[in-house]
Amino acid sequence: MRKLIVIVVMVLFCCMVTATSIHAQTIKIQGTLRSATDSSVLQGASVVIKGKTGGSITNTTGGYVIYAPPDATLVFSYIGFISKEVIVRDQKKIDVLLQPAAENQLGDVAVTTALGIKKEQKALGYSVQQVNGATLEKVKSSTAVGALVGKVAGLNIKNTTDLFRNPGISLRGESPLIVIDGIPDPNADPYKINADDIENITVLKGTAAGALYGAIGIHGAILYTTKKGARGQLSVTLNSSTMFQAGYTRIPKVQHTYGGGDQGKYAYIDGSGGGLEGGGWIWGPKLDQKDANTESGFVELPQYNSPYDPDKTYSVTYADGSTYSGHYKPLPWVSRGSDNIKNFFQPGILSTNSIAASVGSDKGSFRVSAAHTYQKGLVPNTSVNNSTFSIGGNYALTAKLNLDAKLTYNREYSDNYPTTGYSPQNILYNLILWIGPDVDIRDLRNYWAKDQEGIQQRNYNLSWYNNPYFQAYEYLNGYVKDNTFGQATMTYQFNKDFSLVFRNGFNAYAENTTTKVPKSYIGYGDKSLGNYSDAKTNYFDITSDLILTYKHTFSDQLNINLSAGASNAYRNSKYLYGATDGLTVPELYTLSNSINPVSASSSLEERRTASLYGTADIEALKFLYFSFTGRRDQTSTLPVENNAYFYPSAGLSAVLSDALKLPKIISFLKLRASWAKVNTGIINSSDPYSHILTYENGSKWNSVPSLYWPTSVINPILIPQTTKSGEYGLTLGLLDNRINIDATYFRNVNSNNYVQVPQSQASGYTSVLQNADIYLKKGWEFVLSGIPVKTADFKWETTLNFSNNHEWLKKATLSGNGYIGTYLKEGGRTDQIITGDYLTPDGQAIYGSDGYPASTSGTLDAGIYGYKLGYADPDWIYGFQNNFTYHNFQLSFSLDGRLGGLIYSSTNQKMWWGGTALGTVTKYRDDAIEGKNTYVGPGVVITEGSVTYDDHGNILKDTRTYAPNTTPVNYISFMQSTSGGMSNNYFYYSGTYLKLREVSLTYTFPEKWIKGICKQASVSLIGNNLFLLSKIPNVDPDAESDNLQSPSIRSMGVNLNIKF
Repeated sequence: MRKLIVIVVMVLFCCMVTATSIHAQTIKIQGTLRSATDSSVLQGASVVIKGKTGGSITNTTGGYVIYAPPDATLVFSYIGFISKEVIVRDQKKIDVLLQPAAENQLGDVAVTTALGIKKEQKALGYSVQQVNGATLEKVKSSTAVGALVGKVAGLNIKNTTDLFRNPGISLRGESPLIVIDGIPDPNADPYKINADDIENITVLKGTAAGALYGAIGIHGAILYTTKKGARGQLSVTLNSSTMFQAGYTRIPKVQHTYGGGDQGKYAYIDGSGGGLEGGGWIWGPKLDQKDANTESGFVELPQYNSPYDPDKTYSVTYADGSTYSGHYKPLPWVSRGSDNIKNFFQPGILSTNSIAASVGSDKGSFRVSAAHTYQKGLVPNTSVNNSTFSIGGNYALTAKLNLDAKLTYNREYSDNYPTTGYSPQNILYNLILWIGPDVDIRDLRNYWAKDQEGIQQRNYNLSWYNNPYFQAYEYLNGYVKDNTFGQATMTYQFNKDFSLVFRNGFNAYAENTTTKVPKSYIGYGDKSLGNYSDAKTNYFDITSDLILTYKHTFSDQLNINLSAGASNAYRNSKYLYGATDGLTVPELYTLSNSINPVSASSSLEERRTASLYGTADIEALKFLYFSFTGRRDQTSTLPVENNAYFYPSAGLSAVLSDALKLPKIISFLKLRASWAKVNTGIINSSDPYSHILTYENGSKWNSVPSLYWPTSVINPILIPQTTKSGEYGLTLGLLDNRINIDATYFRNVNSNNYVQVPQSQASGYTSVLQNADIYLKKGWEFVLSGIPVKTADFKWETTLNFSNNHEWLKKATLSGNGYIGTYLKEGGRTDQIITGDYLTPDGQAIYGSDGYPASTSGTLDAGIYGYKLGYADPDWIYGFQNNFTYHNFQLSFSLDGRLGGLIYSSTNQKMWWGGTALGTVTKYRDDAIEGKNTYVGPGVVITEGSVTYDDHGNILKDTRTYAPNTTPVNYISFMQSTSGGMSNNYFYYSGTYLKLREVSLTYTFPEKWIKGICKQASVSLIGNNLFLLSKIPNVDPDAESDNLQSPSIRSMGVNLNIKF
């Protein structure tokens, strides 16, 4: 061991001596390297003598010193910039400006990789895609990540239409790590980042790309790099964007032909929903029917707003001949609420304003910014505010020591934001599903019952549903979140080869959510006595990294870059919750106002991960690039005997265009491959202590608390879920890189998954959690980009990307027959969709003798197994961006969508079930109102024979014969029983769609027009979510799921950008 240490020390010493040696008969040359576009310093740029090895690296101020012969040629180069050669000619001071690489230049472009390490893209063995922050500045989204839709192959952003809901982010089907300025943020909040502060976003795809982050980087990472100050005088940038709702891209279309009630009958009795009030259904009488015997000339029925006269009795006759008598005066039964949805919603607004100022000198730079976003929701009395303030800078403390730091504060706050999902808390539950067109929503604006303000809401139904205005203004979801995050990095450049980085970064937030439930609010049939809940979360994490790097060029055929580092990450989360059980005083929302004892809970989570890591990058023969990384994580919350894991990765890149003479049409050709092995580093992401058995709180018995021991035990040697990933890719540039193609194939094997295995109860447990089963995930990613047209006046830039990923069960390790559960077998896709309805092998519904599907009729055992409808995951997702520039005009637009896959729509199912769907307007409904059974469900009946299955639904023997179903039934009863799913593919719709996501038309004012006023100015007409083609009705498939989502709005507006 001692010999090894001595050898290593001697080698390092020799390297340092080599790195600091100078040649005889030379002169000392010094100067500064800057960007030609903004005069910013270029730190870490290379300055070498042409034809020689060794050289100099620019320091934190862009300065360099090199010794060279008086007639030498110096080569200045920096990643992402075009290299430049300068002949010395006895000059002792040479300042150089480097031009950024052209947009169609491949290979030499620099990208940020894991741990903030910058590398040339040609040297990477895995897929990386970068999005320039400028693309996020015009057409605003409520979150910066939401603006990435369709721009990155393999990155799927599920943009919900609901206000203040996080977009779903998946990279190759998994949740990636978010990193901001080099600091991992495992609980990243997409609202806390100001889009105008973003310099670029780099997407590291896959396990190999994120392996250097350890367990948290198992699924790749999205790196946000924020803007820094630039050298020069004070510069101020203003960006203002306001977008207004301009209609709906997709909104539920409800029928206006029939009103509330059931079986074609309705009469308001007392608001309880029972009897002729129809239980809240919208299967009532037909609207707008003429009746010459009434004052209005229309059919009249008792309604919620009818005058009540206990001394007078009114009678009505229904279409089937039955009658009703009561004391409420009948009013015209007409479609007064045909525009309820549009009349209730308010126009949405998204307004974003930001200001940034920067200043710099030879020693460093400074930047400060502030931004505010206001978003008004569709639902009245809902809005969200988001304010951000950032301050940062870098400064050369000495010629070798540099400090870079940034601190950001963000506050998200809302007095009320809407609840989502199918539940009474969602206003759409009442507005779209359970209010018929016989009720004009505008008549409910005065939502308190007379003389009962604060006590009883006023509504057409007082037992099942809430007045939407009452819910909007009284059922309040409050939210305040204070985010603080930042980093400080010190870099010491020992010499041109050795450098040391010490970085500290933290994320912290204090979140407070409140819910105010007014008295008389109705849940699922329960009237509230009023309630109040208050939840507080305090989170803090800090990550420290120390990285020593050695770079050296041994010859023009061999370069190495070695790094070794250590990291310590600590996180702490505290949660406190309290809720009342009824309110003593209505509208007084405090915990102390509870009628019964307050319910409360709290939790504390702490975790620490200590890590050691290293990297080795080797460039050989000017075209081969090898990369190796290794990281060892030790996690405090895992069992002591099993708490440390090693995560290796390797990559290879071969730039064949630098090694071979290829046809002239091929400008650039690179092959790449990578491999990595990483695990999740935790057993249960929602509970890091889940593997520790402890007593848990049980139910109280006569007010006495109880504890119970868990019935499930965890295997003490359980291993976190593990992924082995392989990736292969090609990058091809054609016609001087005017056309670029990037293709990637990846294959992930996921093992050590978790399964609850039943145990004999004699052991004291019912099950044990242990490792089992192996899954295979693989997919393709393609990016085609280029500049098809470029002239002196006009340029067209375009990018098309498309990708897919699917998962299969590779091996069921605990199964004797290769199955997991009933349907998933080895080799089968995990996203298969099985319906529980009884269908023939070709998918026709099987009916019983009563004319109802076998699954609901109870008259026929048609089979016990489901039918595979298809798969949930899309065949492909795609994005298509275009940018046209003509003189001072720039037109940009973005299309995206998906092909294939199935999406379940709860909205459509409930609309058919409840009677509001357009498709329920049919003669069969009219017949049912008249008491006639005329509807025949589509499908077949079994005439004879039987079927035999194995335990997994596979048909062993089938002798059944079929005939068309011919039994007529009541249409309304049929729909209430089945929702008509057999006519709507059981409400699984094709997920295929095409969306015009963004459009912007920008005019940049000529410099002569604004001279003396400002440096730069542009104005843009912008649009978002403009047009949609899809096969799913009533809802936007963008979120890839639907559980009563909000209407999808079209937004248009103006963006103004000014730089002083």
